[in-house]
Amino acid sequence: MQQQNPSPVPVVLIVGAADTGRAPIAVALLRRLAQEHGQTWQIASAGVVGHDNEPLQPTARDALAVLGLSLDDHLARSLTDDLATSANVLIAVDSGIARVLRGRYPQATVFSLGELAGRNRDIPDPAGMQIGAWLHYSREMEQLLKAGFERIQSVLYGGTPSNEELSPPPPTALPQQPPTSPSARETICNQALRLLDALQTMPDVIDWSAARNRLQTTLAELIPLASGPTDLTMLYVEALNRWLNQRSTVPSAEQIERLRTAIQRLQKPVDQTAVAEIMRWVD
Repeated sequence: MQQQNPSPVPVVLIVGAADTGRAPIAVALLRRLAQEHGQTWQIASAGVVGHDNEPLQPTARDALAVLGLSLDDHLARSLTDDLATSANVLIAVDSGIARVLRGRYPQATVFSLGELAGRNRDIPDPAGMQIGAWLHYSREMEQLLKAGFERIQSVLYGGTPSNEELSPPPPTALPQQPPTSPSARETICNQALRLLDALQTMPDVIDWSAARNRLQTTLAELIPLASGPTDLTMLYVEALNRWLNQRSTVPSAEQIERLRTAIQRLQKPVDQTAVAEIMRWVD
């Protein structure tokens, strides 16, 4: 599908998941940044699984207010072919969504926020977290947009440069077209690991109960992906979830590291030895 934009005004489309949190926040941040640089771009958002007509999440709205911004009239919408082809560039809020966009629109110009800034970084989705997390990640998105602003201008006014021409992060970290796509198991595990990153960074800010429930829900998505009767993913996940249920407060740094290793183990089929190891956890 060829990307075409008949409008003389450059169009930037920021794409998230539901279009109720990170993506609209990035829109507000980029609009302010563009205005500061005297640019009059059309900047909007959409979601790959857009919750059509839903407003901005309350905590996202509150975070924007703290930052001196507002999107009170924002309503989520799903990404369509027309929206994608009318944009000069698609900016994904994370590398996972960038992969989806490249697969769906191979002719489009796509960057993740991290790629724009030349960094191997994805901003976790703070859905379900308190305003402190939203503020932290909003400020981090702002820094990525500032670092990538020159790249956006190059794309909009200087053609569509390759990632190599714009000095991206090392190819081994963020390849434009990775030789192999992550498996479904790896993608789910990476989501859980990003949540652990947030817990480790802001243990006093994040609502542990909500984060634990989200982590357990994410891990449960691995159960149907078991490769066969010898793959004991279900027992392994159940053992992890039982351990999590026993934690009434945010786990210690040592416990989070142990949990990180256990989740990384779930990227591959699980044997009885791995299950027995989790079941021996006592603290």
